[in-house]
Amino acid sequence: MKTLLVLCLTLLSFACLASEVAPAEKVKDSINIRLEPDTNSDVVGRLRQGTSLPLVNSLDGWYEVQLEGDATGFVSADWARVLAITAAEASPEEASDSGDEAALAAADESVADEVDDVVDAVTVENVEPLAADVVEEAVSAVEVEVEVEETNQIAEPVAETTVADVATEEVVAVEVAHEAPAMVETQVVVGPAGPPGPPGAATIKGSQNFLVKFKKETEGGNSQIFDDGNQVGIGTTEPKQRLEVNGSIQIHEQNSSVAGLMITQSSGETGYIMHNRASTLTIGAGSQDRITIDREGNVGIGVSRPSHPLSMASGAHVTAGGVWTNSSSRLKKENIAALSEGQAMAALAELEPVLFNYRNEQHEDYVGFIAEDVPALVASRDRETLSTMDIVAVLTKVVQAQQQKIEELEARLDAAQPSQ
Repeated sequence: MKTLLVLCLTLLSFACLASEVAPAEKVKDSINIRLEPDTNSDVVGRLRQGTSLPLVNSLDGWYEVQLEGDATGFVSADWARVLAITAAEASPEEASDSGDEAALAAADESVADEVDDVVDAVTVENVEPLAADVVEEAVSAVEVEVEVEETNQIAEPVAETTVADVATEEVVAVEVAHEAPAMVETQVVVGPAGPPGPPGAATIKGSQNFLVKFKKETEGGNSQIFDDGNQVGIGTTEPKQRLEVNGSIQIHEQNSSVAGLMITQSSGETGYIMHNRASTLTIGAGSQDRITIDREGNVGIGVSRPSHPLSMASGAHVTAGGVWTNSSSRLKKENIAALSEGQAMAALAELEPVLFNYRNEQHEDYVGFIAEDVPALVASRDRETLSTMDIVAVLTKVVQAQQQKIEELEARLDAAQPSQ
């Protein structure tokens, strides 16, 4: 019987309420109404602050609301709240707005009649079988107050019914408001407080643009990292690049056989400096190895395993004694033709040996040629460099031709002398 009493009064209090959804108080303008309960779903409308829509269903993190016709939409529960609106058949709001005092009194009387019906249903005969302690518990569990607020905003008690027949002092109340719209925000049930967390007191002090470093568990201060929003400096407060380090940088790879620095452009091409367990350092550009230095100190340019102090991809190299050796294999040459005596003699005649020093080496004199002044046969395409082998070839051809003439002259002299 106690359950029946509480259920009747509870149903009465909610019989006059309908749930609607409105924007949360933190929303300034409006919230989106989406086709599905998903933030990626299409927006089908907006629910503006100060308005509401009927609640159809509550989902996990979403409210389904009624739109025009049979259509529904969804609003995020993080940005909306559920309201309960009085839905009496003859609402006090309409009576107040129209100025019809008779309609207002009829609405108040209707509410009071509903309260009387509930009280009549709970009779002494229904309660007598209950123990006195059960009745007292039911009495203390229900208290409803009937109030009607007049249009002049002065609240006066309109209906107050006591259930004296069940030997208790029970006040049944139904609140009817005359303000439009009459909305009552649903109460959020807050659970018990959890255990207190660890103390969070700390002393955090630092300087502008410096990252904070914890010197102790609860004490902070400046670190070595400086960040002005554009450049970051480690050990410096005046970085000139996106990252500038004042001091040395060590890269120590403990989980791999290769350690290094990778530099990648937006195009995807990568430059790098890599060191492996064979103590070989490789410098790459354009995602390819370009320079290799092995553990013996040999340097390869375009050569992954240099066998000389300096090895070139063309085959040229510098010997351990410091002699530059050109690549000259027939396998690497084409369009091979003999150099004529006339070509060699003409080129030799145009060669002008000079004495000079380089501008960046003023205290060392050299003997050689000027690239812009040599004949075309031994000149380079850019007229800024010379190949010594070109000049050696010209001199060799001239000497060969002269030697041949010497031998011919000696033969003629020998033939002209009388035999003895």
